[in-house]
Amino acid sequence: MNILILSHKPPYPIIDGGCHAMDRFVRGLLISFPKATIDYLCISTQKHPFKAESIPEDLKTRIEFKRVVISTRLNPISAFLHVLSNKSYQLSRFKQREVLNHISSIVKNKDLDFLFFESLFCGAYMNEIKKLTEATRVYRAHNVEHLIWEKLSDNARNPFKKWYFKHLSQTLKSFELDFLSKNHHVLSIAPSDVQYFKAQKLKNVSYIPVSMTTSPIKETKAKSICFLGAYNWLPNKEGILWFNTEVLPSLLKQTPELTLHVAGSFSEQIEVLKKTEAIEMHGFVPSSKDFISNHGLFVAPILSGSGVKMKVLEAMSLGVPCILSAHAADGLALPEIIPICQNNKDFITQVSLLLQNDVLAKQIGRAGQEYIKQNYASELVSKKIIDALSIG
Repeated sequence: MNILILSHKPPYPIIDGGCHAMDRFVRGLLISFPKATIDYLCISTQKHPFKAESIPEDLKTRIEFKRVVISTRLNPISAFLHVLSNKSYQLSRFKQREVLNHISSIVKNKDLDFLFFESLFCGAYMNEIKKLTEATRVYRAHNVEHLIWEKLSDNARNPFKKWYFKHLSQTLKSFELDFLSKNHHVLSIAPSDVQYFKAQKLKNVSYIPVSMTTSPIKETKAKSICFLGAYNWLPNKEGILWFNTEVLPSLLKQTPELTLHVAGSFSEQIEVLKKTEAIEMHGFVPSSKDFISNHGLFVAPILSGSGVKMKVLEAMSLGVPCILSAHAADGLALPEIIPICQNNKDFITQVSLLLQNDVLAKQIGRAGQEYIKQNYASELVSKKIIDALSIG
């Protein structure tokens, strides 16, 4: 069996939830189809450069990783012209001749059985790919992309941002639905997104969760809360800024010694957070697991976006007590004991409660880890992949 995976960025190093999800899918395919020959072609940009040394040693001999370097830098004139033509500028930046040449070269030298799109933005090559190969086309949906921008538009206070985010949502929606319809299978990592896709009359849509492994539970650090994410993804930045202004001041009145630890790529660019004495900025951390395990309660104040949040699954896999927004819990049928917050008052109440009640915090941590064991085990996910693709 020959497989080609296309992604709009390298899966390694694992710098955000998207990379983490890509890594878990690759490992799931290797368990599902151990004899398959897998080529992985990723787009390398100034924002997400390819680093060969970051590829895990256990994968180097089993998967052939390739990359094509392009520039996706913002061009204001081109962006304006795309607004006038009502086309997606986000997608156009990823569609370049060099990428298509690499795809064509692989397809000509391999009799492909499956071609996986690990990103909506690689879908920009769908029409050309349909002409190049009869391989089964599969889209692995991390989220519903246009819904993210729709929610960001709803939450935006700046009139121009509200209008522009709405434009991005509308142009992406038109492309996204067309792209989805041209795939033979859609594998979604979130049950809620499956419902949306099926409501659009799409066929062969399956829920395939991201596989997760668990680790021994560490002692929760007192008077400490944390959040980790990539802050070039707007919902993460939006969420932590909201938490800083709407939640943290009240928490500090109740617990003056409280520290909020913030980590992740591009976090150093959020200047306003550096001005709050109770916030400790860690920047990019080499191990997200070590960071989450060592900095107390995990809060996820995500206000927009769709799809399952990898950072939440990872925190639960470590047995760390989590306090989640409704959006952070999207797609997760969680045990009732895990707090889901609808507003800032809920966050203030729940965080304060767990800071004071260590017994309850530990119960929530154990419940989260048990949830991961029952629903995200590698063997379970691999079986779902095989069943979804109708391969015995």
